[in-house]
Amino acid sequence: MWAKDWMADSLMLGATPWGRYLASGLITLVSLAIVTVLWRRLGAITDPGLILLLTVAVSTYLAGGMAGMLSAAIVLFCSFVLFSHPLYPFRYSDLDWRQMMVIAVACPLIALMVGSLKEQVDRLKIVIREAEALRDEIRRLEFAKDAQHLCEQRFRMMTDSLPDYAVCTIDSGGMVMSWNPGAERLVGYAESEIRGQSYSRFFTKEDLLARHPERLLEQTRFSGRGEEEGWRVRKGGGRFRSSVVMSPLKSLHGAPGGYLMVMRDLTELAQAQDALTKALLELESVKAGHSRNA
Repeated sequence: MWAKDWMADSLMLGATPWGRYLASGLITLVSLAIVTVLWRRLGAITDPGLILLLTVAVSTYLAGGMAGMLSAAIVLFCSFVLFSHPLYPFRYSDLDWRQMMVIAVACPLIALMVGSLKEQVDRLKIVIREAEALRDEIRRLEFAKDAQHLCEQRFRMMTDSLPDYAVCTIDSGGMVMSWNPGAERLVGYAESEIRGQSYSRFFTKEDLLARHPERLLEQTRFSGRGEEEGWRVRKGGGRFRSSVVMSPLKSLHGAPGGYLMVMRDLTELAQAQDALTKALLELESVKAGHSRNA
């Protein structure tokens, strides 16, 4: 339990540059103390070299390459004392000298190799995190794309079920983006012909000179709804009477996304009203004639 808490504290210190050096030094010193007790005092091990090299490797992997070099320096310095004669410091036997030379050569090499491996592992972790974030973003975009496709299908099905109404969407500049079959029957343009064209071509020359298309867009933008009744122009130049309702479209963030325009043909109604008005006038004239004759 104590060793687990100590290791956790060491890793927390390793989050900062100086903390990594401190953690590496602590790991190395603790390992040296254990090796000294096991080798010099208890005689439990015959060759501490492998343990010291493993200490450098572990310290380097946990704390990084520069901290591993510090661990290697500490191990190398302490090995001069550790491998010397207990009664005559800094006097070495042939075996001890060879072991110390192996440590002197192997420690920096291990620190460099493990440090390079640690750097590659850290880069791999970063790449994996970035790949996971990219996959999450791709999944989110695919979900949004599917939702958008579903909304477009529903909108298309709804507009296709309105044969007596011309339903289209236009962008903020007045360019047609979508076109339903009712609009094709009413105005005469196929969707491939009108997509990307200005909706101002539906207006009469008089309305164009008066900048009526721009005013209708401004009215819709500022008031949230545009509504009017007037003459429009079909493909080929024919005119028809229509009522127009426009509503602004907005994105999820509230940014302007264009307009939805619904047109209804009122030509027959206008003709019927004109015929009724004409009939009423004729009736009034007949009544007036009878009154004079009486």
